[in-house]
Amino acid sequence: MSFHVCTFRLLPAWGALVLALAGCNAPHGSVPILAWHSIGAGDDKFSVTSATFSAQLDALAQAGFTPLTLRDVVSAQDAHATLPARPVVLTFDDGLEDAYTTALPALQAHKMRGTFFIVSKFVAADAAHRTVAHDKVALRRYLTVDELRALAAAGMEIGSHTQRHPRMPDLDAESARQELSGSKADLEALIGAPVTTFAYPFNSVRPFLPPLVAAAGYRAAVAGMVHGNDSRMQLFRMTVEKVDAPGMMKQLCTTWPASCAQ
Repeated sequence: MSFHVCTFRLLPAWGALVLALAGCNAPHGSVPILAWHSIGAGDDKFSVTSATFSAQLDALAQAGFTPLTLRDVVSAQDAHATLPARPVVLTFDDGLEDAYTTALPALQAHKMRGTFFIVSKFVAADAAHRTVAHDKVALRRYLTVDELRALAAAGMEIGSHTQRHPRMPDLDAESARQELSGSKADLEALIGAPVTTFAYPFNSVRPFLPPLVAAAGYRAAVAGMVHGNDSRMQLFRMTVEKVDAPGMMKQLCTTWPASCAQ
């Protein structure tokens, strides 16, 4: 998201020597962005247990990181404002039920905020009509309107993850525009507030997509470890899979070493 001049040194971090680039040019962006999917007991690699998630948040707090929403970071950069020490963005994809039942209470207990990227057409009117779908990995239960609004009311940022979670590079331009503008309109109608950030499904991007995201009215978008970079419409983020807190912190400090420099 921004660039700096590079210097190098070695830093002991969580029991491992990590190459620290103090103020380095960062192709991954200067603010770490982490991504979770399910906070639950699923067997797939994208499900992080509640206990592990709490330990991961503890580790971030103990290391002095300040969680911000993606909207916070973008607004501060646009205003040329100074970000807090060690900013980090915590993001959550898909809009699963456990975003409300598990992730939200853990974030509140740690006095942290996050950005939740929601598949708008998966949001149900009520619990009796909750969307339950198999995503080739596990059976997923999605949010209701009231749960989505509770996330927003608790100070969490609501972002878009399309209307139906297609692989965007497989779409033609017009279909991509519909997924982008339609999900934005859907979510804004549900929460009564602007939706200004976007996450590419499957973290998959092709060159024709970022201009469409910008044209749809988004201020920033996140991609993954393959297609992400420090472009505002294609920001790099690290997916947190089934890993313990020291493992997550080691990966974070290896990916964004300047953030861990003492």
